[in-house]
Amino acid sequence: MVQAHSRALGTKRISEPYLLIEGGYPLSGEVSLPGAKNSALPAIVAACLSDEEVVLHNVPLELNDVAKLIKLLNDSGANVEIKGDELHCKGSAWMGGTLNAELAGKIRHSLLLLGAAAHWRSSLFLPLPGGCNIGSRKHDMHVSALQELGFAMEESELGLHLRESQPKERTVITFPYPTFGGTLNVLFASVRSNAVVELHNAARNPEVLDVIKLLNDMGASIEWLSSNSLQITGVERLHRADFTVMSDRIIASTIISAVGATKGSATIRNATTRILESEVAVWRQAGLKIEEIDNGIYVEWNRPLEAVNVTTAAYPGFHTDIQPLHTVLMMNASGTSELKETILDGRFSYCYELNKLGANIEVKDGGFLCVNGAAGQTAVIHGVDELYGTDLVATDIRGGAAVAVAALAAVGTSRITNLYQLERGYGNFTEIFTALGAQIMKVNH
Repeated sequence: MVQAHSRALGTKRISEPYLLIEGGYPLSGEVSLPGAKNSALPAIVAACLSDEEVVLHNVPLELNDVAKLIKLLNDSGANVEIKGDELHCKGSAWMGGTLNAELAGKIRHSLLLLGAAAHWRSSLFLPLPGGCNIGSRKHDMHVSALQELGFAMEESELGLHLRESQPKERTVITFPYPTFGGTLNVLFASVRSNAVVELHNAARNPEVLDVIKLLNDMGASIEWLSSNSLQITGVERLHRADFTVMSDRIIASTIISAVGATKGSATIRNATTRILESEVAVWRQAGLKIEEIDNGIYVEWNRPLEAVNVTTAAYPGFHTDIQPLHTVLMMNASGTSELKETILDGRFSYCYELNKLGANIEVKDGGFLCVNGAAGQTAVIHGVDELYGTDLVATDIRGGAAVAVAALAAVGTSRITNLYQLERGYGNFTEIFTALGAQIMKVNH
């Protein structure tokens, strides 16, 4: 048990909560996925676009980011209330105003309140939003799209100010890149109006499709004109709905990575490979057995993994949030692999933590620009035979998950601090992996 081996790390005291992991054991068993963070957060905002109550199911209520978003929405005049395992939302009393800088600065999804304020034709001041420190995450496409729609937007060093205004009757917007948040803000600003909006190069992530389904269930009129272009025909009002948020494909990927890294096997319920096609294809090529089964995915390590190169891209390409989990699989793979990150610069800070375990990862200038305009990087991963537990830091949500998964595969004991970052996306990380036989516990102080 992890308690019995904690002395392996010496006598250094840690004054904050941390994960204690005794690694080196194959994972096995069955686990069910929670609701998807990246669908639930915009779904909560979308639900507040109706003046009638919208009930959301399968929201990961234990997440820090969910709690912060609920507080921001309630402060803006919406009514968001937890009732058992349901979330009840209504936006009829929306008033906008100035958002709490400390809260808004900690979650990237606070940007979506710009679209909500535009929807309710109210002013809103948004202190510059935060999130993970994984490079330059620009909001220029959000600002320019809202301006193109006819909304008055001002930007300063302190934040973004959307002023009360009326949208144009017809707008055509083309994004230079299929931005997830930008697409959602256009949807939120446009669904209740007299306008018709065409949006080209829209994000088509499964989470965006999930939110579109919710909005259409609420009475919106959103349809796809082609594979990446959609049309929003404004309606007079949105009405009540009852909606279940999709399961989390990134947590599914985390479990797949952990099973492969620990040489185990597992069944993941409420999961599907159909929204992980690029990632599953790569991991099958590397040697993992991954099968679609009734209401789930079965994954099994059945032979040594082989190195496979990956380049991140917009959906349906290999997801930037999943690339740290691929790195973990490649650490023990035979040969050398390269991981090219084209979406976000600064994404590879977790690699320095993995090297503490004995990995051999070299981060270098990629000689290209990411879609955010910053210099891109490539991680070169040389496979090693063994990893060894040590003290580690969760650098960001997905990097933190990668570090924890690597610790599960490493021989010996690891302690992982900065859990706040991990728990922004994984509210029940310990419970999920305990169910699969992991020797893991959270130590509180």
